Amino acid sequence: MVDFLSKYRMYGYGFTQTDLRTASSSYKDLYRNSAPHVFKAERALVHDCREPVVKAYTDSKLWEAYLLTRGLSDTARSQRELNAKEKEEEGMKKFFRPYSWRPQKLLFNVGVRGRGKGEFSYPRGLTITDERDIVIADTMNHRIQIFNNFGVFKSSFGSLGSGEGQFNEPTGVSVFPNQTIAVADKKNKRIQVLTLEGRFKYSFPTVDEPYSVACDIYYNTVVGTASRTVEVYRRGGKLLSRFEVGGKPPKTSMSGSPIHVAVNNKNEVVLCDSVNCRVRTYSYAGDLLYQFRTEANGDGLAAVPAGVCLNPLGQILIADRLNHTVNVYSERGQLLLQIVGPPDLTGSVQTCAIGPEGHLVVTEYSTNGDHCFKIFRYRDCECHRYRPGSSRRSTPTPKW
Repeated sequence: MVDFLSKYRMYGYGFTQTDLRTASSSYKDLYRNSAPHVFKAERALVHDCREPVVKAYTDSKLWEAYLLTRGLSDTARSQRELNAKEKEEEGMKKFFRPYSWRPQKLLFNVGVRGRGKGEFSYPRGLTITDERDIVIADTMNHRIQIFNNFGVFKSSFGSLGSGEGQFNEPTGVSVFPNQTIAVADKKNKRIQVLTLEGRFKYSFPTVDEPYSVACDIYYNTVVGTASRTVEVYRRGGKLLSRFEVGGKPPKTSMSGSPIHVAVNNKNEVVLCDSVNCRVRTYSYAGDLLYQFRTEANGDGLAAVPAGVCLNPLGQILIADRLNHTVNVYSERGQLLLQIVGPPDLTGSVQTCAIGPEGHLVVTEYSTNGDHCFKIFRYRDCECHRYRPGSSRRSTPTPKW
């Protein structure tokens, strides 16, 4: 016999009083018939002659509450690992939190939210020329801004309007082999082709509002729209094909989410479907070739793909705006590498691109966060091989 006070004192050591009125033949019944806060999985059960395989199949110890607890624990652990940098020291793994060490991959952090030169308001489009210039579609400022590969402001052009060289929410930008650029002029429902100095060349209308744009070596233009369709145009603006992506979007808050497109070296369309969290590859005729679901780097974490680009090896780089990472996948969807993540001081990554020198450039924005672009180390480059650590710049240097 145990009095109340003795029983209360023993709780801290994990001992409990067992008082079962009825026999239980399974862990689930025992869990429900007993107080969950004092239940121990090691508690003895009544005799059960069933085979161990049957017991494991029918009497799983993962009850509803334990399932939820374990899922939340996995998510919390994966989130901690995602936000920590692993480092080998004397054969032991140690983790370092952001801001407690100097980032080794971040080279430049350029821009703040605003309307001035080198400032942004929802930078959504990004491309890099052969001369290493970074071209960014500054959407809500209705202009295009150009920087060099070190983040130094060079020029900008465009204003709000519907005339030649004017924009109404430019959301995508891509470069042709002759170094002219194609701009997705969303609200004007057209694609404008201009020089890097801002001189107007020509334009052509689109069926739906364009959101992202990609070009191939044959001057074909692939447009991803806000209506979740893909439109392929020949040189000069003749419509070649148009097809929907994944049917009609679900009726959720993310319905109608636009898609980001890229073109690989086989003239196939690679796109991100953020609604269904998939990356799909289509032919120009609209035939689905293969697809895969994006993965996070830990159990319990979801992934929401945003921007997409390809490296010289044909591997697919996906910007995960939910986990603030950029991951590398094989053509068939195998997760190969995480290039950058929260320990590298990434934010809500929206688009990504790789420069000829091997830098990874991303644009970031959020409602209450920074509106900027960042340059990271990716491939080995001569310009930073012998330079020290990282250089952070909150605002661009003056025009050179």
